Amino acid sequence: MFLHRKEIELVAKLDRLLAGEKIEMPAGLLEEKVWQVLRALKDAEYKSKSEHESILTLMGDISHQLKTPLASLTLHLELAEDSSLTEEERAAFISECKNQTQKISWLTDSLLKMARLETGLITVMKTPTDFIKTVRDSISSIAMQADTKKLHITEYLPDKLELSHDPVWTKEALCNILENAVKYTEVGGITVTLEQGAIYTRVDISDTGIGFTAEEYTKIFSRFYRVRSVEAQRVEGTGLGLTIAREIMRQQGGNITVASAIGKGSTFSVFLQNC
Repeated sequence: MFLHRKEIELVAKLDRLLAGEKIEMPAGLLEEKVWQVLRALKDAEYKSKSEHESILTLMGDISHQLKTPLASLTLHLELAEDSSLTEEERAAFISECKNQTQKISWLTDSLLKMARLETGLITVMKTPTDFIKTVRDSISSIAMQADTKKLHITEYLPDKLELSHDPVWTKEALCNILENAVKYTEVGGITVTLEQGAIYTRVDISDTGIGFTAEEYTKIFSRFYRVRSVEAQRVEGTGLGLTIAREIMRQQGGNITVASAIGKGSTFSVFLQNC
């Protein structure tokens, strides 16, 4: 079978494209359609590889993060079996086993949630609904924790504001930020303020906690990252809450920014589009 010159040129371009080479957009209608199909196939291949790599990374993260609490749990179980222990000593080891079990449960829940969000197994669905209710529900969920530490929560919110958002997942994001605020604040309290602009609605969650340096602003949203001041104080946590919160807001076309200072507290600003 003999090929015409244009067909030969098209085949050559296809070979170069399949080899990963960037070439100029073909002018002919047929060539353009073939180009679009190949680009779609290439995009699908890239997405598949990217998702596969993401899953492998998450599996590695799960394995790595579970090693320490599992080792600790195994050790304390073995120690608790020592027949020479007093009842008080045995009770202490068993209590530590329970703590490690809770940590494993908390960690696996967070990791699975992160994995489902990143791989699209969970879809954030925006619907026009009362955003103030979502914010107040989030505050209510951490009110007891704040009360236990004698921290005051101050709200500056309108009575009602309809906004297109996913109430369940947005509450999850806000709760993660609020829980951090309570966890890392010992004196003072938390302030929640809402401001509606022309394009975005912003919720500021401010605390009077330990704070962190400006160089850590971008790092704190990375998976498993914990600020140096938190690590020094050995405060319990997974380092996943803010990662999940930002991913939830990203999937809704929003964002989270932060400003902080050591010893003066932090302000996390959550942005959602008005439309």
